[in-house]
Amino acid sequence: MSNGEASAATLSASVKAEDVRKSPVEAARTAAKNITAKEWWIVAALAAYALARFAPPLQGLTDISQAVLGVMLAGTILWITEAVPIGATAVVVLVLLGLSPGMRLSDAVGGFASDVVFFLIGAVAIGTAVEASGLAERAARFLHRGARGNPTRLFAQMMLGLPPLALLIPSAITRNAILIPAYREALDTMRVSHSGRVGRAVMLALGMLNPLASSALLTGGITSITAATLLGGFSWARWFALMALPYYALIFLGGLYLRLTIGKFESGAGESAERPARKPLSPAEIRVLAVLALTSLLWLTDSIHHLSPAIPALIGAALLIFPRTGVLSWKAFETKLSWGLILTVGTSLSLAAAMTKSGAAAWLGQEFLGLLSGMTAHPLMLVVLLIVAVAVVHLAITNLAACIALLMPITMTIAQAAGLNPIVCGLVITIVVDAVILYPVQTAANLLAYESGYFDAADVRRLGAGMLVLTIVVALASLPYWALLGLPLLGQ
Repeated sequence: MSNGEASAATLSASVKAEDVRKSPVEAARTAAKNITAKEWWIVAALAAYALARFAPPLQGLTDISQAVLGVMLAGTILWITEAVPIGATAVVVLVLLGLSPGMRLSDAVGGFASDVVFFLIGAVAIGTAVEASGLAERAARFLHRGARGNPTRLFAQMMLGLPPLALLIPSAITRNAILIPAYREALDTMRVSHSGRVGRAVMLALGMLNPLASSALLTGGITSITAATLLGGFSWARWFALMALPYYALIFLGGLYLRLTIGKFESGAGESAERPARKPLSPAEIRVLAVLALTSLLWLTDSIHHLSPAIPALIGAALLIFPRTGVLSWKAFETKLSWGLILTVGTSLSLAAAMTKSGAAAWLGQEFLGLLSGMTAHPLMLVVLLIVAVAVVHLAITNLAACIALLMPITMTIAQAAGLNPIVCGLVITIVVDAVILYPVQTAANLLAYESGYFDAADVRRLGAGMLVLTIVVALASLPYWALLGLPLLGQ
């Protein structure tokens, strides 16, 4: 053995001997220093579940409802911190649900039978076909020409286009499936970096602001339909008159906030001096447009055939994948369908159902909103605290319809006790559930944008915090407007 090797061996032996001489406390401290921040979050999430699972139930909770609350807390920690990939978090949540007392496997995976999951699969197929057929590239050229190669103009035009586009395509998920490939192509044409500020702003707006344009319409999505039904029913015109102004205000104020906080946009490549000649539509593009027209027609006529929105989406997907009518191979579709996306949506729906069925959601909602009962002498402060409480509860209950269905009766009860108009308070919580998103998996439309890879969970938190403040401002400003339309805050 050489002198160098002997010295290294001696040093190694002395280090091991020193480790042996360390006290257990010192050894634990050394090990703790080697644990990364993400690993600490994983430990915290599992510890939260273990505490809820094995500690005596709190007053008003049962063993199963407290365990489900622990699953919710563990999943929320992992999803918010991104300690593990979102798909892996979904698997962990499913396992923890399965380990909870009284939970059957069918309960743990029941969310995967939801219409939302199959609607999402159909929307991904439509978006992939739009990209594969060349329609996304054609749309990108149109967007590039309209923006004159300027990323700031591209962002502004997108924000202005969200409300009218929702009239043509009511579903925010479907709009994102079509728009995300088009804007990705447009950004590439402008030669801006994938990790740049422009792409982050565009995709965040599509994920978090675009869905608000749907809820301004009674037929725009599950949020507006669920809320209108629970509040006693509205005509299409009445809902639009009441909700379009606050929703559109949030879209444009949210876009302005996003533009100001995200930083200076990249300059882009500018407009080309030579515009390429316009090519006629290819057979593949024509087939995709025909399928989109058929699918949209079926969505708009649901009052006649009463089909679930997932059925037209799946019909469109099938037509686009079939050999003669389609433009997409099954293998190409498989490469675009994210398992993380499907697992996360299905798991979040299972968790929301478990929260509701076990009574954990009702307990959580009553605990948070029950704290507001002492504010009956201060109507405006009560509205502000109601907004904050709903935003917190929505962290736990990601399904929009389930969250509204749980909170609406509790909110209306508190409003009546405080002498406030329960309809007005119901409209407020509907807007909050839609507008305040604090981590990517809270809505399927935002998760679809998040999967594009242009932004991370920290970006969602920043925009979500800003939207919480803007929602408070817009909700308070809407009160006199609603009063003019016959719905004053004070009174029944």
